[in-house]
Amino acid sequence: MEILNKKPGSFDNPIIIKNKHQNIELSKEYARRGELYIHRTFLQKSTKHNYGDEFAFDKAPEGDEHFALNVISNPNLQPLDIKIALALFEILEWRHKAEGMVYLCTSKELDLENYGEFGEDIVFSDGFEREIDPTPLADQLSALFKTSISTDALNKVLNRLDSFHYINVTPVTMANSKLAKPEQKTSKSKAYLKLIEINEMMDTKNLTNIWVVNKELK
Repeated sequence: MEILNKKPGSFDNPIIIKNKHQNIELSKEYARRGELYIHRTFLQKSTKHNYGDEFAFDKAPEGDEHFALNVISNPNLQPLDIKIALALFEILEWRHKAEGMVYLCTSKELDLENYGEFGEDIVFSDGFEREIDPTPLADQLSALFKTSISTDALNKVLNRLDSFHYINVTPVTMANSKLAKPEQKTSKSKAYLKLIEINEMMDTKNLTNIWVVNKELK
């Protein structure tokens, strides 16, 4: 009998990749309850002309190379948000390497052998493998900015940028894997490894004229 490799991110137990755009199944589930599902809360609460299930983002003008402009024109981003968003875009070389990278988002010593295939690559539900960058992301950004960035501050920024739709963050955890048991899926577990991808629509849509100040974020 073949032995399964149950490590999160192995071929036998791939990580369920997060939906980049509107989640149709969740939208239907919410609609049955008479509720509106909001996929990217910060994005949809920080742009004008959002009515019901029609969102300004979907109707924004299309073009090329708008990522940086969409970042610096957003009045709701903090200086560190802006620096990290622009840095990730360059580090990930999105226009040449669109599949993203798995990063260490912790200051703890982590045994990568407990993840994926030989601790080098993580397998995802879309059928692709992504490489693990063994250097903690906070260390990379600290060296780039010439100033220290804590792991806690980094993870808060990653959550904000994800909710604004700039990046797509998928946690690499047992709870988010194919073989996760029901009790594991509902448990709260920290993600020390995260797949970070650039959301391509933030580069191909021009949002510069539809941002509004979100007082909830100030």
